[in-house]
Amino acid sequence: MINSIFNTLVLAGCLALASLDGACAAPAATSVGSQQQGMHQWKALDGKLILINGTYQDTTSYKRSLTFYFESKAGAEWLHVPVLDSQTEQALTWFSISQGEQTVADAAVVARADGVQLVIAETRPGARAPIAVRWYQLAEAGDDNPDGPAYSFKKTSATSYPATAKLTVEQVLKKEVSSKSKK
Repeated sequence: MINSIFNTLVLAGCLALASLDGACAAPAATSVGSQQQGMHQWKALDGKLILINGTYQDTTSYKRSLTFYFESKAGAEWLHVPVLDSQTEQALTWFSISQGEQTVADAAVVARADGVQLVIAETRPGARAPIAVRWYQLAEAGDDNPDGPAYSFKKTSATSYPATAKLTVEQVLKKEVSSKSKK
């Protein structure tokens, strides 16, 4: 309800600006990290992308999870949105991993006017190693993969930061999200 009132106020403001020959800018990019627990939603691909961030913790381990769903219309079924690394590798839930005090893998979602993207940064546990970064774009399967999921995060790019940069996974992820949010 509050979201609907907010959207109505923003739309009314845009219409008022437009009537005065003003412009209403598209919303700025937003990002959600794995530490921001709960449910997050974005309008995307003529529907709604839903992210559920959760935490698993016991005496020996601690993990954060990111599980994505897509709702094509209000009240419709929620479809799982896997993260695809290849035609044969997909994850229905992606987990952030830590070993001791070192974050080994973490992720963030970046929502912009041109779509929703997922960025994952990871390294090898317990070693000074390069940090691999992969970007994924939310996409509808269409004719590309008629037997696969209707919606998925498809890998769009991969890069790495050298161990000599002496950066942590958290620092790399923040740098990547910041650079993408400004574009």
